[in-house]
Amino acid sequence: MQYCALNDLSQTDRQLYHLDQTDYVYAIDLFIGETDYWNKGIGTKILSAVISYLFEQRQADKIVIDPHVDNLRAIRCYEKCGFVKVKLLPAHELHEGEYSDCWLMAIDPKNHCTPNLQ
Repeated sequence: MQYCALNDLSQTDRQLYHLDQTDYVYAIDLFIGETDYWNKGIGTKILSAVISYLFEQRQADKIVIDPHVDNLRAIRCYEKCGFVKVKLLPAHELHEGEYSDCWLMAIDPKNHCTPNLQ
């Protein structure tokens, strides 16, 4: 899990998100590499905690994430935490030698809710 303020990125990197305003906007990324840990709710729990931290402690106005369009497990996790698809980012990320389309997904404080984590 990692996060960064978009304004801490270079202008070129900020433009990859296609946002008009990047003040108090954070980008996050989550990766669970060990398949034994998939489908156990770990991603949802971690993501929910980091979302709360960014809104409450860092005063984020918006949080964005950009999963590959074919990563349905990740997209479902993000949607459970309140993220919504904003726009398609064609050929957004180089992955294993090929550019992949990604969804730009976002959440703001009024859409954040803590999912049932039982």
